[in-house]
This record gives sequence, structure tokens and C-alpha cells, in this order.
Amino acid sequence: MNDIKTTYAAKRSKRRNKRDKSPRLDNLRKQIQESHFHRYISHDLEGYRRSLKAGGVKLYSEKELKALEAAGVSDRLPPRATKYYMELAKKSKAITNLIKARPEETEDLSGEKDPSNQLKYSPVPGLLHKYELVLLYVVRVCSSWCRYCYRSDFLTSKTEKDIASVKEITDYIRNHNREIARKNNLADMDHHILESDNEEKFPIREALLSGGDPMVLSNNNLFSYLDGLAEAGVRTIRIGTKELAFFPERFDDNFFDMLDLFHSLHPDVNLAFMTHFSHPDELLLKDDDKNYVKKHTGHFVRIPVVEKAVQRLRSRAYVTLENQTPIIDSVNDSPEALRRLQIELKRLGINNHYFFQCREIEGFKTFAVPVEKAWRIHCDSQKGLSGIEKSRFAMSTEFGKLEVVSVIEKPDFDALDVDLPPAARAMIEAVLGEGLIIFKAHRVPDTKFQGGLIIARRNPKALWITGYEDRIIYDGRKPEKDRYNPLADMLRTFLAAFENSTHPAVEELRESLH
Repeated sequence: MNDIKTTYAAKRSKRRNKRDKSPRLDNLRKQIQESHFHRYISHDLEGYRRSLKAGGVKLYSEKELKALEAAGVSDRLPPRATKYYMELAKKSKAITNLIKARPEETEDLSGEKDPSNQLKYSPVPGLLHKYELVLLYVVRVCSSWCRYCYRSDFLTSKTEKDIASVKEITDYIRNHNREIARKNNLADMDHHILESDNEEKFPIREALLSGGDPMVLSNNNLFSYLDGLAEAGVRTIRIGTKELAFFPERFDDNFFDMLDLFHSLHPDVNLAFMTHFSHPDELLLKDDDKNYVKKHTGHFVRIPVVEKAVQRLRSRAYVTLENQTPIIDSVNDSPEALRRLQIELKRLGINNHYFFQCREIEGFKTFAVPVEKAWRIHCDSQKGLSGIEKSRFAMSTEFGKLEVVSVIEKPDFDALDVDLPPAARAMIEAVLGEGLIIFKAHRVPDTKFQGGLIIARRNPKALWITGYEDRIIYDGRKPEKDRYNPLADMLRTFLAAFENSTHPAVEELRESLH
């Protein structure tokens, strides 16, 4: 842990040296007031013990703490949670499981150190430019740490990802957009260029502040990123945050004054808060018996501080809210929980954007639900929802965001009532296996693959796209002429076996064909 803290301190110092110190920004900062919050964060196991002695919420027994220490859980990701969220955990098993470390986290650390090979898309330190949107790493901490966090490598400084410098990022955005405008001889940012390798390049119109959680930054630091991006021509700025669940008191008067100052300077720039509510228990009030509280109208009572923060955000016409969260074992792997979450989010004015498959990070097997099971959970959660309440289920792979479209059962040959020769039936069964799973390229860096399908034989144990690579029969990630190659290879294997088989049924079919 000392090495992690030393690296973090060095990178934090590096970020301070990169800050924009222009007179204009200094003058604007003088108008911004800061709030000093006391989140009572319990950090690491010793921090938890100190919190417990001071009367904090009990999450672990002493036996559990010793098991965590023996497993070295803090070396993977130190446990961390706010007092507010730990209070919620007292009445919610789902919330407890979201932040409570498990010794088995370190039993199998297989997985990707850099999920989806993100550094491949990092032309500038602290920046990911994978789609038409750019993502900025702006802080290396959150108020609480989800145990399944796919940014754990960044939070603990285990990869080369760095904090974004406003100047370096905005210079990159300006240069990128200027090059597109030059090649088109146009000033319209909505136009794009077609490179010689037939790859489309789009202007950067949108940016996502991420990390860590941007909402743990001071108002001044957050404003610096917002203002810098707007000055560089970005039209929509997303703020990825779970602070509405972890510490909603952060959304106070000083914060909204800062937002309104930003809007007065950049009235044409939209802000989108990408919230991260994982379970209805982060939204809805519970009584002492751990049941949701209902109004006389039948509607559920919301947690007041969460409701107030969301209502204040929605009162700004330049702000929208979108929710996205992964489906996690023992947290929200229930159609009923996901359905209730989607209904209540929409009622509160937050759109349902994505549910994700747990990424293939180191240690992901402790938290991941198999892809096909997660798809079924999500599919069942869509039953009874209106069109504006529904969401997508997807996985963010190196190739791009793949929507899991459907899972198809294998055909019942008896029900088909078709008299198939044994060899023909065997070939169909070889191709279809126990059924098929279909993915769609929902969002890709190389737009010539947009909308393409990946069709693979089912694998109920698969936790990621890697579990299907040897089962693919149609691969929309490849050039058009190569997309059926997996099927062709499968058929060649089958036909070779057919030609060499001495099985009586195969010999009978071979004779009939000749």
C-alpha cells in the first residue's frame, strides 16, 4: 500500500503542475465558493477499525477482517465507503455487497490489467479517444469504492494511466477538430473526413469527465475542466458520477452556483450527468424492518437528500441525467430489482441508458454474472416497462460497445417434423451447438463496422466475449469478405470428418448421394 500511496502522491503533484493558471480563469475562480465536506470515509481495514471504535456502522466481524488481511484484499483495492453509504448498507444486503470486500477477490486474479486495452486509445496522458467522444481521467478517487470497479487499475496506479491536463487535452481537441475542418475546407463541426484507409474521422463534440469520480473534486477544479472543454469547442460535457448514491450532500448551493456560472459563460453547452445507481435501495427510503416506505398513493418514498439533489439538477434546462451500471453478482442480479430501478429512475427524471456486463478486470470472476444469465436477467427486467423506461444490455470491449441482442435456443428437431438424414442433422447441430447468442456493434471506433453482428454458439459459462471467440460462426468485427470464415472453417472440419467416417449411417448417406 505504501508504494501505491507514493505513486499516487507523485501523480497528484504532477497534475498540480499542469493546471491552467491563466488570469481569466483565476478571475473566474474568485467567484466560486468551496464547501468543506466531512464524508467520514472509512479507508482500508485499519480505517474501518477506527471508524468502528468511534461508533461507525459494522460491516465486518473480526474473523472477516483477519480473512481479508490474510487474502491481501487491500493490495487489489482497499475497502472504502462514506458514513452515509454505510448507513444505507445497514438496511440493504445489496448495498452491503457492493462495498464489502470479499476474501475470494484475490483467489483468482485472472483478467485484464487494462480492461479493453484502453491505453491503445490514449493519444494524450489522461485522455481516451475511442469514439467521437473523448474521456478524461480527472481524479484518482471516489467517495466509496465499488468492489467490482473496472477502473481499479487507475485508482491504485497499477497502469500507466495519468490525470488529464486541461491544457494538453484542449490542445489535442482543437488540433483534431482543426485538422478535420482543414481537410473539409469547412468550419462546420458536424462534418467528418474519410481517411485513405476508408476509416471515418469525426470531430470531437462531446467529452466525459471520469476517473475516479469528478464530483469529489473541488468546485474550482471541476470548473476548470468544464470551462476548458467548452472554450475548446466541446458542445456536450458528461460528468460520470456515483456521488448521488455515495454522498448526495455534495450537490449543495455552492456547487449549483458554480454550475450556473459555467452556464452563464457557455449557454450553448449541455451538461449530462451520467449517474451510477445500481439498486433501488440507493433511491428509496426503507423503514426499520428494511421495507420500502410507501405514500398513501402507492408510490414509494424516495431518500430525501437524493430526491432534492436530482430535482435541483433537473431544474436546470441545460442538464440531463442518464443512468448506467453493471449487473453484479449478489448486488443487482435480479429482474425484479432491475425493473424497480428502471421504473423509479424514470419517475425521478433519470433516463435508463445502459446495463453493462461486468468487465474482465483482474479478479472479475468474483463479481461477474455469466453473460447469458445477465442477458436473461436484463431481458426479464424489461417486461412491463414502457418504451421510455427501457434500457440496453451491453459490454464494452476493445472492439467497441457490443449490445447483447438475443440468446436463441437450439432447434427441437422432433418438433420440426422434417426427415433429416443423420449427417445433415449432425452438421446443423455442429453449427448451432446448444443455441446461438447474437451481439450487435452498437458503438465502434471504426464506423465501417457500425451495426455489424457477431453470432456465436452459446456458452452458458462465458463471462466475457473471450468465452465465445472459439464458437463464433459470423464475425462482424472482420472485413466483409472474411465474416463467414469461422463458419467455413467449421464446415471444412465437419466435411473432413464426414468423408472419413465409417459409421453405418454416414456410409448409407454417402451411397445415397452418389
